[in-house]
Amino acid sequence: MQFDWMVACYPGHGVHRDYPLLRGLDRGSVMDGVDAITGAGLEGLWVPDHFILGPEHEEFEVWTMLAALAERTDEVDIGPLVTSITYRNPALLAKMATTVDHLSDGRLRLGLGAGWHREEHHRYGYDFPSVETRFEMLEEGLEVLTRMFTEAEPTFEGEHYHIDGAYNQPPPVQDPYPPIVIGGASPRMLRLMARYGDEWNVEISARNRGPSISFKAKKLDEYLEAEGRDPATIERSWLGHIVVREDPTALEAICEEIFPLPWGEEEDIEDQLTAENAWEKGQMLIGTPAEVAERIEHIRGLGFEKLQVMFMDYPSREGVELFADEVMPEFQ
Repeated sequence: MQFDWMVACYPGHGVHRDYPLLRGLDRGSVMDGVDAITGAGLEGLWVPDHFILGPEHEEFEVWTMLAALAERTDEVDIGPLVTSITYRNPALLAKMATTVDHLSDGRLRLGLGAGWHREEHHRYGYDFPSVETRFEMLEEGLEVLTRMFTEAEPTFEGEHYHIDGAYNQPPPVQDPYPPIVIGGASPRMLRLMARYGDEWNVEISARNRGPSISFKAKKLDEYLEAEGRDPATIERSWLGHIVVREDPTALEAICEEIFPLPWGEEEDIEDQLTAENAWEKGQMLIGTPAEVAERIEHIRGLGFEKLQVMFMDYPSREGVELFADEVMPEFQ
């Protein structure tokens, strides 16, 4: 099983609750964390595509960060989880992704999604169309990207995007192009995943809306087979939060620092997330090493062989080190 890290490049307890104890953002805090994570043996680094999530609105831009990570690291996967189709023309995005693929010697994984952060779009002057329109944009964007990656003089005319001989030279390092990771679990997203994706990622909101994740996984298999693709060839990854301590008293103490947290997305934040309901509401992995391992085994049993984690006690290294020493060996 592969374990990756969602890079801590936004602090605080705002809309996303990933790093509530991180009080500020600077180069040192990010790169020190990257070094600690790779030194602990995790195999991938992922960066969110947002501009203003934390309470202080501190955030580093995803593709600039990925270029820096490409130069900072040698072996780990890197990628956006996930980049929003609404923020960048897909032809430009193809050039950006190709550049990072070269800088990383072929380690990029290209995560894509339809976008969701309404306030971010409005504040930065982006249109925020209906979810159906954003799905249409993503579908066209995927077509543009794959053509940019594989054709000598790609041309496409769609409702939302068009290109006319848009060269992408040199082509990506990876053949035919960086693996495409699609985040989401709605029927439309699963169909797009089946047609274009190489890795299916599910995050909190995708797991907690509508049918169970096992049902969604079954539907994805059906859509893949309809596209003539073998479900066994598709990677499946799970984005999750971790709080781990050896001693239950220490675990209770760190949870008191972290919780409660706002729960929801943007305007629908109405509830509070606590240590007691964190597994039920968000499948957060909170407990001793044995308890965390047991819950990871449950996730693995659903067909997921990759876990992208956020250590909620960061910038402390205690959770990272304990996870690497006591939990990861159980899955190697």
